[in-house]
Amino acid sequence: MSTALVIERADLYGDWISIARQRLISSGFDVSGLVRNDDVGQEYFNALLHLTISIQPRQVYQSDSFSCPHGLANGLVSFIAKVEGGQNLRPCMSRGVKKVANRDGLRYDWGIHHFHLGTTLAPDGFVDRTEPILFAWVTDAAMYMLGTYPHGAWNQKQLLQLIHRNWPALLEPYTIAAAGLSHHLTDKEIGQARRAGVTVALQIADGVVVFPPGGGMPTSGHSMRAVRGNDQLHDSLVSMTEVLSDPTSTFHQELESKGAYKSRVLSYTLVDVQGRCVFIEKHNNLQYEVMGIPALPAL
Repeated sequence: MSTALVIERADLYGDWISIARQRLISSGFDVSGLVRNDDVGQEYFNALLHLTISIQPRQVYQSDSFSCPHGLANGLVSFIAKVEGGQNLRPCMSRGVKKVANRDGLRYDWGIHHFHLGTTLAPDGFVDRTEPILFAWVTDAAMYMLGTYPHGAWNQKQLLQLIHRNWPALLEPYTIAAAGLSHHLTDKEIGQARRAGVTVALQIADGVVVFPPGGGMPTSGHSMRAVRGNDQLHDSLVSMTEVLSDPTSTFHQELESKGAYKSRVLSYTLVDVQGRCVFIEKHNNLQYEVMGIPALPAL
């Protein structure tokens, strides 16, 4: 009769936090101020969702009212070439993306990026700062350029109205069935709501009401999408850990039936194997890839 299985170690979420911390460091982010596990997890998703853009070719579209100052025309041409050629767009982003805890209300609320159209690369790897700046909606396949705006134009409802007028399909997933709202928020009130961490729906056309396509933000000022991403991964890895920690679980029974356990002592660790997360049982040399854990894009 086989001796009972002994679970020596299993802490997949704790292991994941170590992986996330190292990935952030490897990407050049300063994580020294992140103390709690959830801080690391949330800022990892903040970097993934808001501070990085995957390097791949994209089709460029411009709104019906798009315009660019003559002085930035060369910068715009150069930027479009980078987008269509699949080059790294990070040098054109805000320098704030270097900070893992950088907060961007425009991205969090409406999912809109802003870019600088400079043509000279500074020693820190970013192009020279320009005014006005380019606002754009970015997907894996395309970049939808809204126009050039001054710094501080983060709360203008016309940005969403512009997207709806030109590319209504982009906002369809965030549109709710409603005849209209009794109060139409001003741009100033939109800014006040963001600073208070209040997520609000907006009417952007007759019969068209949308929730924030960027996901909004809680009162903590974090990205709601980053918080949810971390929470979902936490719950998934904790659930897996509970299964691994139970010697009577179906997972262990199936491996027992296959004769996989030569050693009766089991120790599980989640590790990063070339961008893939794999949990390893070291005493029996078993490996299982954990799907659904996103890697940071190359920077």
